Amino acid sequence: MSRDEQERLGDIKDAIATIRRHLEQAGETAAALENPLLHDALLFQFVVIGEAVKHLALETRESAPEIPWADIAGLRDLIAHEYFRIDIHRVLQIVERDLPPLTQTIDRMLSTP
Repeated sequence: MSRDEQERLGDIKDAIATIRRHLEQAGETAAALENPLLHDALLFQFVVIGEAVKHLALETRESAPEIPWADIAGLRDLIAHEYFRIDIHRVLQIVERDLPPLTQTIDRMLSTP
């Protein structure tokens, strides 16, 4: 079953919201952020985001050149194939630095008919 563009954008939006919920529920203590279950949950959502990005139409990605689409897809590949190179602290930096502009772009895309 194939998913259309709006569904893929919705998948990205939902995965970002899930990442935020997981972090909110975990709290901000160092011990909470070191929880392996939290790491697994976050990484899975980044795989979802990357997979959805890979299936977006070129025109969709080109409509938001400020988003590093290839880097997002590359993170998915890194998690899936080179998991041993993942630094969770870098992933948390991505959450803080890169998810807000991605969220804004996805919201804009979803609101555009």
